[in-house]
Amino acid sequence: MAETVWVVRHGQRQDTVDPNWESNAERIHDPGLTDLGRWAAWRVGRRFAEANLTFDAVYASPFLWTVETAEEICRELDTETFLEPGLGEHLNPEWFDGEPETVPHWQLAEWFDAVRLDHDPLVVPTFPEDHAAAMARAGETASHIAAAESGSVLLVGHGLTVGGVVQGLVGSADEVEAPLCGLTRMRRDDDGWRLECSGDTSHLDEA
Repeated sequence: MAETVWVVRHGQRQDTVDPNWESNAERIHDPGLTDLGRWAAWRVGRRFAEANLTFDAVYASPFLWTVETAEEICRELDTETFLEPGLGEHLNPEWFDGEPETVPHWQLAEWFDAVRLDHDPLVVPTFPEDHAAAMARAGETASHIAAAESGSVLLVGHGLTVGGVVQGLVGSADEVEAPLCGLTRMRRDDDGWRLECSGDTSHLDEA
């Protein structure tokens, strides 16, 4: 079983700053990162690299903006990432009219060097899902990953992912904070999983 699990929320999305996004986008529900978002994701990778942190496995939500976040991090660590839909965005019917269209996994693997395709999904979300269901499947996904891996694991996802993963491992998301490119860390001891930090963005204050 994994000893440490880190969770990182994605960087700033293009659709949050572009008022014409829905009119021009090929996939309106699958934006990439802004330049600021890519920089912040790169800073996450630099923080890990400068601290000589390595990961035995990296998993990312398959939405474009989370894959781009993982790519920036993995490039700094010279490692790869699996795509795991169980870490994906909350399929909230208030946000989506139906299952959101995303870039196919094979295309993501062509675009991003870090993406590996030799991974079978652990949990597949179904549309629609309420908040409780989304939290539960993110937690279930984290439990599967933690049981299957050893050492240190990095999960890259959404605000919902951060809360769901912590709830699934620790038992409560009450202490969770999930700012963009914020870091959350859990460690396992004899009594189970404990939350050590959540929402750390100190790496974004550095030049």
